[in-house]
Amino acid sequence: MIKKKGQIVRLDTPNTTLVIDASAGEYLYYGKRLTSGGGFEALSGSPRKIFSQYGFADYTESSVLMENADGGISTAFTFSKSKILTEKPEIAGLPSSYGEGKTLELKYVDAPTKVALYLYYTVFEDSDVIAVSSKLVNGAKKELYIRRLASVQLDLLGEYSFVTFEGAWARERQKVSRAIGRGVFYNDSKKGVSSHERNPFVIAEGKEGVYGVNLVYTGNHKEIFECCENGRARLIAGINDFMFRWKLLPGEEFAAPEAVMCYAPCEDGLSLQMHRFVREHIVRGKWKKRERPILVNNWEGTYFDFNEEKLLNIARAAKETGVELFVLDDGWFGNRCDDHRALGDWFDNTEKTGGGLKSLADKIRALGLDFGIWVEPEMISEDSDLFRSHPNFAMRVPGREPTRMRQQLCLNLADEKVQNYIVRVISDVIARSGASYVKWDYNRTLTDCYGKNIPQGEYFHRYILGYYRVLSKITKKFPFVLFEGCSGGGGRFDLGNFCYYPQFWTSDDTDARERLRIQDGTSYGYPQTVMGAHVSACPNHQTENSNPLETRFNIACGGVLGYELDMGKLTEEEKKVITAQVAFYKEHRKVLQFGDYYRLGGVFEGEVGGFMTVSPDKNSAIAVAAVTNRVVNGPLPFIRFKGLNPSAVYEVTTRPQANYGGQLSFTAGGDMLMNGGILLRDIFSDTQAKENSGCIFTRMFVIKKCKA
Repeated sequence: MIKKKGQIVRLDTPNTTLVIDASAGEYLYYGKRLTSGGGFEALSGSPRKIFSQYGFADYTESSVLMENADGGISTAFTFSKSKILTEKPEIAGLPSSYGEGKTLELKYVDAPTKVALYLYYTVFEDSDVIAVSSKLVNGAKKELYIRRLASVQLDLLGEYSFVTFEGAWARERQKVSRAIGRGVFYNDSKKGVSSHERNPFVIAEGKEGVYGVNLVYTGNHKEIFECCENGRARLIAGINDFMFRWKLLPGEEFAAPEAVMCYAPCEDGLSLQMHRFVREHIVRGKWKKRERPILVNNWEGTYFDFNEEKLLNIARAAKETGVELFVLDDGWFGNRCDDHRALGDWFDNTEKTGGGLKSLADKIRALGLDFGIWVEPEMISEDSDLFRSHPNFAMRVPGREPTRMRQQLCLNLADEKVQNYIVRVISDVIARSGASYVKWDYNRTLTDCYGKNIPQGEYFHRYILGYYRVLSKITKKFPFVLFEGCSGGGGRFDLGNFCYYPQFWTSDDTDARERLRIQDGTSYGYPQTVMGAHVSACPNHQTENSNPLETRFNIACGGVLGYELDMGKLTEEEKKVITAQVAFYKEHRKVLQFGDYYRLGGVFEGEVGGFMTVSPDKNSAIAVAAVTNRVVNGPLPFIRFKGLNPSAVYEVTTRPQANYGGQLSFTAGGDMLMNGGILLRDIFSDTQAKENSGCIFTRMFVIKKCKA
């Protein structure tokens, strides 16, 4: 709901209130929902600005910075008008949130240049998350250059810690909290993608609550957190201004990607709101609320060494356990026998697939499984038919030796001809295989950024615009296909991608110990519904740790379940265990995938962690407790549940596991379960612990409300 009184605008969500003085360009209030009305004039004169610009003796970070035709960079944007839109405007060429909601449009004009700055704030009736975007319109008779246009600026008063989610390949989104004190901190990516290293989701955490900001964007991003001497904390988020200089001709406009922001009293509350927003206003299409299939992927089971017989053996064993989808990973096309060749040659390798892709897919489907396929459309191998026929498709700087990563180059997606090629060949792969699932991979980052007739300062963003155009065309052409994104694991795990992919491969690291941390960090801003999580073979291929099959399953239930191993090599006992796991997951799939998600304990602060998902009616829940380290003669670990009805009585049982002899069962009140602390009495009685290295100890609890 949005109300105006003069130029004081109040935006209400179910649990928060945002008040803006449009004429002054100031935040007057943002926090817990107010029940009273009026009196906001007393808050005027606040140093909390909704945008900032260079000049006026303001030496803090600016959200808007442009280079005028005369070379000057000073601007003086002043208020022009405000209005309330009944529909949320689209952002041309960029993905954004969707749904019914009112939008506040604010216009500011720099009189000497006649350039207009527009800011948009959208509220949805069912969400506390507010969508924010900005654009510049050149009303002058000469061109100008945009050096920075942030998507959102959020100014706060008081002392805040800045929480980021950092890491590297196979170690994504580790929670890091910093007390900034005074000064400036950057969280950014210059790799052309949102990156493994620094996710665009950030949190400002203070005494009165937490504020989360995220970008609906896949490319270079930058989040700036500045603590000033006047007690103001400024958070700016948007496209990274690294190598960014966008030419704006007279009459043209430039739209920054959308950002989303949310206030909540605590981290759990913020996560719940972000999760619901992603599920309702970012993810779209057939798979928005549909339960996701349990898959088996052959990659870690075979890598490039497979033939039709080996694949069918995996599929037969998977069908026996109840798995629903078989995914054929890298190596099925061209002369792709290793990662040195054939990217771009999306035609069948009949020696490895038997009678070809369609023939193999038909045989998989005849077994009773759906068929999925892996592609890496944005890449090209120099040893490929595509490179030999179209070397100009590759991203290379003329006269310079290109940088090679994973023995491959990137395609120049800033070129519309390359975009059209990808749409054509990948559409053909999906159509001829009849795939119901597509894993879209991206295994290196951008270097040698160059395109003929493309200004260097525009290349990164034009690449992303081309990427979105390709994705939009293909996903619209195949609306019933489940697309899962991948970028060497979680290198492009962002809201921009979730507008096209209902789920994403969370990390290439499938070790249960590491995945506990990766999934925990990811869950601060993203729901479990979008997190691909697989049970893989042991010793783990990334860490060489080993964990019991039941432990690997328990941790993988924190996302969308899959298996990544050669099921044709399973022992009868392992097959029996997986069959029971799959049956259990199917029985509880709805609450596991779409329940309210809570983190238990704190894997970044201590040795006990885990997660639980609770049905919206609070009648059922699944919880996983994990102990990462056994302390000799130490205190008995315990866990407190979350999200239950405090006045209800619940029956609590542990899922039977092959590595534990007994099964716990008791009844207790919801308030006791959440406040009392459940002792994990038998957590170290794992009968398979001695057989494993890097072992963590896990138990899964099934929680059901007792009938009155």
